[in-house]
Amino acid sequence: MVAKRDKRKRDNKKKNPNACSDEFSNYPSDSLTEMQASPDHLQNAQPQTDELPINGDNDSPADSSKSKIDVGSTVYNELKTDENFNPVEDWETELNDDLISDEQDSKGITNQALHQDDTPNGASKKLLQIEDAVEGDFWSEDNPVLEEELILNGKNNSSENQEELIKSSTTIHIVDGEKGGAGKSLFSRTLIEYCYSTGLNMAIIDADTSNQDIAKIYKDVDLAFFSDDENLAQKADFIFEKAFEKSVIVNLPAQVYSNVTNWINKNNLIDLGAENSITFVKWFVCTGGVDSAEFFLQSLKDLGNQMTHVFVKNMGLCDDWSYIEKMPEFIAAQSDYDFIIMDFPKFPYWERNIIDRWGLTFSESLTHSEIKVVSKQRIKNFLKKAHEALALTDLIK
Repeated sequence: MVAKRDKRKRDNKKKNPNACSDEFSNYPSDSLTEMQASPDHLQNAQPQTDELPINGDNDSPADSSKSKIDVGSTVYNELKTDENFNPVEDWETELNDDLISDEQDSKGITNQALHQDDTPNGASKKLLQIEDAVEGDFWSEDNPVLEEELILNGKNNSSENQEELIKSSTTIHIVDGEKGGAGKSLFSRTLIEYCYSTGLNMAIIDADTSNQDIAKIYKDVDLAFFSDDENLAQKADFIFEKAFEKSVIVNLPAQVYSNVTNWINKNNLIDLGAENSITFVKWFVCTGGVDSAEFFLQSLKDLGNQMTHVFVKNMGLCDDWSYIEKMPEFIAAQSDYDFIIMDFPKFPYWERNIIDRWGLTFSESLTHSEIKVVSKQRIKNFLKKAHEALALTDLIK
């Protein structure tokens, strides 16, 4: 190492204080003896450039003989009497520069060794190897460069681990309505096929165990069961577990509102979801009746501050919503809660009956030979309006 080499030079000077500088060490030993015996010969061996002006006045050639150092007397005497003499004018400065260079070289070696191994353990091994090689001067003080390298390495490793643990956000879409015949299954099917059309991969869960309309039509559908029996409450837990992989669409049956609400509240699923980037959206399908609207208002009171609600107006069951919209409770709820109102278009009854009878998806019905051109056009019109309404909510991602 550079530092060791400098140390050996100092040790050699201590052993041989009369040793000449590196410039004179290149002479053969017999030539050096002759130079010591004959000052005149030493003067002749000195190059002309060694003539140093005393007063620094180069413009006075007449006095040049007086302004030059007598090599035969002055230089030789200094060589004999001053062991630190060196023909370099500022040898002390040059020595300091070498020491600075050595320290910089040592730091460079340290940094290079650190970059060769990104792990903290690997860095420690490199530092021990360098410490053994460079001796203690460089390590006697704090090294800000080294400290910065170790901190950066730690941050990089930490950020890499954090990136592996970061989960992409997902949503549990709950299709509710409480009342039977509100159109929950039809809305769920429309929501599912909207996701298909936009390339979104969703997990589908049918909790309507009595009809299983969704499970009969679509593939890879899981069944869930919401019960008021605490011993069976865990039957729905896998819905939340699914959300760690992808977003979920849950089709609820009628009259399970209390069970679903208790499942969410008792397990603190809203807070647990927030910790794991899982959000909830409730799509509440309303028939247009007062009792259906009141169920929606109750859901807002229970969960309106914890999850997004969408008031889905089933236009196939009611085409005049003015009474609901003028209800004082509904108007007050619009001020108290940030919910979305969506118009779900009417689906023609004949087309609805035929696709239900044959168990077709909307996409399959558009290519089915038994469905005529005009009926296919009605299905296309329905899907177009429904998909536009779903897209406007900006909740399906």
